[in-house]
Amino acid sequence: MNFRYALSEIRKHGADRTWWRKRFLTHAVSRYFTGPGRPDADPVVEEDWDHLVVLDACRFDLFEDVYEDDPLPGTLDRRTSVQSGTPGFLAENFGDGTFHDIVYVTGNPYVDTDLPEGTFHAVESVWKDGWDDDRQTVTPETMADRTLDVAEQYPDKRIISHFLQPHAPFVGDVRLGERDTVAIREQALGNEDSTRRQRTPFEMLEAGEASYEEVWEAYRANLEYAWPSVRLLLTELDGRIAVTSDHGNAMGERAWPFPVRVYGHPLGVLIPALTDVPWLTHQNGERRSVTAEEPTRTDREVSEETNERLRMLGYAE
Repeated sequence: MNFRYALSEIRKHGADRTWWRKRFLTHAVSRYFTGPGRPDADPVVEEDWDHLVVLDACRFDLFEDVYEDDPLPGTLDRRTSVQSGTPGFLAENFGDGTFHDIVYVTGNPYVDTDLPEGTFHAVESVWKDGWDDDRQTVTPETMADRTLDVAEQYPDKRIISHFLQPHAPFVGDVRLGERDTVAIREQALGNEDSTRRQRTPFEMLEAGEASYEEVWEAYRANLEYAWPSVRLLLTELDGRIAVTSDHGNAMGERAWPFPVRVYGHPLGVLIPALTDVPWLTHQNGERRSVTAEEPTRTDREVSEETNERLRMLGYAE
């Protein structure tokens, strides 16, 4: 440990209770949950599916809330995610293997930066060329259209479609806060100047700048924004389709057995608010006949320096 650096950070942030909470979550709570207190989990690689739709940062009760008002085709169950943030979800599901029967269609840059090259048969990096500058995200319509194109292009591969919704920015019918996710994208493209980051709605909740009800309403609206695109995939894709999430978002739940409250989705904090995720399955016609083949191309043009900057910026608060 660099004690001089630690002392300077304490001097700088010592009066900030939020800073202390985050340090405690990182250095104590996460070590417990990834060690002796680790819960059992359900890796997506051990499930049976032809197409997997990943809704980024969608906790189970949020999905269930929308599903009860507007059911999708299929049967809803729940699973326990392996981690509480996208980097951990990717690393623990895919980091130690090769999956050359899968094409990964992603609005999330971490798929390109945090996994070894050649992990999948191909990666379709929608975050590079499908970015919406006005909304500062990849829209669900863009993700659905690209997923259908890729499914047609690769009829003998399993397809993962990783949406950014309902992750912030909240750009549905109810908007709240501002998250400069465009900076994450620009970092991954090598733009060293994109370091600006705005407060997330969950940080606003933690700071008392927004109520629980306000954040939940905007969070739900962001999932509703993606709902028609998810429905489209469930009706248009062939085979067994599963809809899930990589992790949830905490809104002040306590990290028992620790009394500390959690906001957002810090890595390694494996509480139900962050690991209880939906698992909706629907079979549409015959199953795919899947063949594993060596990767044929790569869309990767990111440096190790960019990798580190993405880890520092992160989606995790």
